[in-house]
Amino acid sequence: MAEYILIIIAALFVINLGLIAWAITDLMPRENVKYLPKTGWIAVIAIVFFGSVIYLLAGRGNDHKSL
Repeated sequence: MAEYILIIIAALFVINLGLIAWAITDLMPRENVKYLPKTGWIAVIAIVFFGSVIYLLAGRGNDHKSL
């Protein structure tokens, strides 16, 4: 039973790391974000568990610079 819990925790950790990378990659080129400055969103993404989901759902602005 304990092995399954560790596997679930490890999977959530890996998923969270992937979402953090996606959120930071999405955040950096944006000029406008909602509700917080970029540094605030970086703090939310880095500190809050699944803070990247909060950013991706609520904090993204409308503009995005294309590369």
